[in-house]
Amino acid sequence: MSDSRNIWKNTVKAGLLVLALAPFAANADSGFYVGGSFGGANIEADFGDTGLPNVPSSIDEDDTAYKVFVGYNFDLPSINLGVEAGYVDFGEPDIDTNVGELVFDPTGINLWGIAGIEAGPVDIFGKLGYIAWDYDASLLDDGFSDSGSDIGYGLGIGFGIGPVQIRGEYEIYDIEDADVSMLSLGVVYRF
Repeated sequence: MSDSRNIWKNTVKAGLLVLALAPFAANADSGFYVGGSFGGANIEADFGDTGLPNVPSSIDEDDTAYKVFVGYNFDLPSINLGVEAGYVDFGEPDIDTNVGELVFDPTGINLWGIAGIEAGPVDIFGKLGYIAWDYDASLLDDGFSDSGSDIGYGLGIGFGIGPVQIRGEYEIYDIEDADVSMLSLGVVYRF
């Protein structure tokens, strides 16, 4: 019987704490914000026949990634809408081959449309956007590069108190002949 009372008391205390912190939620205001995130990227690419012996025709590699961004949030009565632009660096995944190390350096500049809902100090949001990407690759002393633009989409959740928000995101970019995904954790500061 005392266990159920303790559970009830702890639940009430947690609920009161959430209600007390709700007015300080940064998520409820329109305005500009800046942020940065750090995480991991996965790159799956199919090159077809490279014409080089012992050089793979595809990769599936992970590396450390980061991004910086700026945005503007429009707080509407039932949903939040926003726009966000940023720079993303997907790391430098490499593959050891018999003829040397094959190194990739993919980066991009993206523009997102964001739609989300608030649940107290927590934001849940989806993203749809565009990325102008570029990658450089090198093998031995030879280098090659490619660039283009494609669609991206993602999901995220944020928790904010005051002007600071902690944000976790999962983004997917459908880049020409490759699938790039990024899982990150970051900080947002709202003005």
